[in-house]
Amino acid sequence: MKAADFHALLAIEHLDACLTEVDETLDLSMLGTGELVEPSRRMLRAGGKRLRPLLTIASAVASDPTMSMRPLDMRVRRGAAAVELVHVGSLVHDDIMDEALSRRGVPTVNSVEGSNQALLVGDFMLARAGVEAARVSADVAMSLAVTISDLCDGQSLEGNYQGQPTRTVDDAIESIKGKTGALMRAACDIGALAVGRTDLADAFGSYGMNFGIAFQLIDDLLDLLSTEELMGKPVNNDVRAGVYTVPALFAVQEATGTARDRLLTAMLAAPTDAAAAAEFHATVLASSAVEATMGLVNRYNELARNALEVVPASRTRDGLLEVPQRYLDGIIAEKVPPQRR
Repeated sequence: MKAADFHALLAIEHLDACLTEVDETLDLSMLGTGELVEPSRRMLRAGGKRLRPLLTIASAVASDPTMSMRPLDMRVRRGAAAVELVHVGSLVHDDIMDEALSRRGVPTVNSVEGSNQALLVGDFMLARAGVEAARVSADVAMSLAVTISDLCDGQSLEGNYQGQPTRTVDDAIESIKGKTGALMRAACDIGALAVGRTDLADAFGSYGMNFGIAFQLIDDLLDLLSTEELMGKPVNNDVRAGVYTVPALFAVQEATGTARDRLLTAMLAAPTDAAAAAEFHATVLASSAVEATMGLVNRYNELARNALEVVPASRTRDGLLEVPQRYLDGIIAEKVPPQRR
């Protein structure tokens, strides 16, 4: 979904201007030495759809339709900026672990300034996020602190199961809840908390968590269903990195006997054997793993929609109800070749 699609769906006037104001707040939040500020700004300006700040704004509007939109309520600006700082700061840390050279076409901090400095830059951005959250309220600061803790747990779980064929679908979902779901949860519950609607924060948090899980499952599917041309990066990359995602684990769960043994052998050999990686990819696509994963996506999307039933009806609330399915339909149309849909 593009920004214009969100504008129409969520019925938020001046949405582009609101996101610009969040970007201005992000820039103003960078108070420190040039060695930390400059690479932080480089990564913040690297692009992206600003999905999480957008969800913060939409959750705030759905919680309190009377809040100021032009200019955007300062509490919401700071809350949205805090969420984006955590998102980008965590990506800086991810790039260190992945030894990534670029992100969205921009050189990573670890590739330019080195891994030690990248660690400090990521920490700096998380700390500045805490400052912005504390300027809103104690509730927002608490939500953000819990989220950072959950992100660490999710990444730890992911690392513990790297290259481990004993990982289960449930294990993978637990990691997703921490790595992706928690930040989407924060994006949404902080929207409600920023405008003082503590009574709606849990509902928006549940919406964000479930949408976040579905969001990551879709990303896992794209690694198998898309192409390098459509994605702009290598595909079938998860298994080559020793990361066993939900669709891969569904395929392993389905296989039996010698077919299972062969699949596990290919999976374990994939990081160093291109033929094994290709065999694993073909076997997963030939199984019911994609269908089973899509079933989970639909289940979590439905849970996300159900979570907002307690929120008073409005055009923005109703738009949020449609976002998970619209995102799924849009990304499949954009990133998956027709023969694999």
